[in-house]
Amino acid sequence: MWIRKLQVEDAESYWRLRLDALRRYPQAFGADYEDAKHTPIEEVRGRIADGTDNFILGAFADTGAIVGMVGFRREPYRKMRHKGMVWGMYVDPASQGQGAGRRLMEELMARAREMPGLEHIGLYVVDTNRSAKSLYLSLGFVTYGVERNAMKLDEGTYVHEELMVRFLERRSPNELT
Repeated sequence: MWIRKLQVEDAESYWRLRLDALRRYPQAFGADYEDAKHTPIEEVRGRIADGTDNFILGAFADTGAIVGMVGFRREPYRKMRHKGMVWGMYVDPASQGQGAGRRLMEELMARAREMPGLEHIGLYVVDTNRSAKSLYLSLGFVTYGVERNAMKLDEGTYVHEELMVRFLERRSPNELT
């Protein structure tokens, strides 16, 4: 398995994996499968080609098939450029438990550390997703809050999300780690 930044040529395979994630786990993503499935592939290509402050990483099996993904977005506004956000983390169920998620996150954090002025990375995780929370905690993320009723699914079920952060530099003892 290897990890690399997605290229425009990966758009179709990435988008199939993304739609699979939205369909299988609607409670885990803010985007909705029914809305996303109508997205033109040209728009997806544009997202992939978005630049250095925003990127999508893919985990690829030895066969060359994409089996995992994670996105990163740096805040665009001057007062907020010290922050970045993880989004869209997903590993295909058949590839889970093989280290793809950890490797994706480690590569994301390595790339983030190279960005001048970036101080911390945030993410949201559904409070019932124990495996994802365990991964993020093991990578040094800490929970700083919970957003109750963060999402409302079609059937009227609410999903709560934990807000997590990972500082890239050593902070004072009074700050989150």
